[in-house]
Amino acid sequence: MQISRRNFLQTALGVGAASAFSFPLFDVPQALADEAKKDLKIERFTLKVGATRPFAAVHVSDTHVTFADEREVERKLKLAESRAKYFSRSEAFHNASVEYAKEKEALLLHTGDFIDFLSDKNLEYVKEAFDAFSPCFCSSGNHEFSHYLGEAREDEQYKMNSFERVQKYYPNDLKFCSFVYNGVNFVAFDDVYYYVDDDLIDRFQVEIDKGLPIVTLCHVPLYTPQLTKFMLEDQKEKVAWVLGAPDEVVDSYPEGRRESQRSNETTTKFLEWLKEQKLVKALLAGHLHVNHVGPFSETAMQYVVGGNFKGDLFEFSFE
Repeated sequence: MQISRRNFLQTALGVGAASAFSFPLFDVPQALADEAKKDLKIERFTLKVGATRPFAAVHVSDTHVTFADEREVERKLKLAESRAKYFSRSEAFHNASVEYAKEKEALLLHTGDFIDFLSDKNLEYVKEAFDAFSPCFCSSGNHEFSHYLGEAREDEQYKMNSFERVQKYYPNDLKFCSFVYNGVNFVAFDDVYYYVDDDLIDRFQVEIDKGLPIVTLCHVPLYTPQLTKFMLEDQKEKVAWVLGAPDEVVDSYPEGRRESQRSNETTTKFLEWLKEQKLVKALLAGHLHVNHVGPFSETAMQYVVGGNFKGDLFEFSFE
């Protein structure tokens, strides 16, 4: 099933619960695992950024696992049941992606929405997934902090109500973190609600001062005219789902989406600043559930990988 951002937001009740509850963590039947591995949709790129030695990396995003068990209330169980309609192959495709990364001896990079909603079993799945693979690095997604999907205004307070609970299951800081691997500085930051923290430029400047080539990870892609055109015109979306879109773009969105998507001064300033940073060589993101690759600045391309839940995977050869 092709899932756009538009129909992804719709939740249908009454779907059989088997795909949500039938498999213990990582216990995907071999036939389904083999099929998922065969169905991976892999795009390959070579990035000449100045690594101290060549290495491979696998980039996935938007796995959207939908586990829930007896520890949850009935409402959460029904949510898991309904969302499993869209994400019945999430676990199988995640496992297939991990196996592929192992075969390639690759760094595993995940740009958010590993889980579809907050539940104990979803978080346990995430922890086991990251504990079972090294090296790995990630950024958060908006679904990492969603209790019931759309039940409340998603702002900083909403996020922080569950941030500490979520953070302990993930391998690195979900607000801001850097990870140097073979001379390349991977920098992850939080932009899940279409804005960035006031101190992001100051924190990022510390990474710039290290003098290493930088690859960023975030969930929501950063605004470019090409990506916005792709989403609004080619994909026929009513919203571009990007960070930092100018007012004239956001004004065209449906009324209910304008407030949450409109850029603030801090976010706009950060994007303008980031475009001037010559050490930034690539930007990795997800969120859109479709692949898109295009220029962000004079020195950096932006790589938006589609949904891991449907087998999308980017493979990078860093040189």
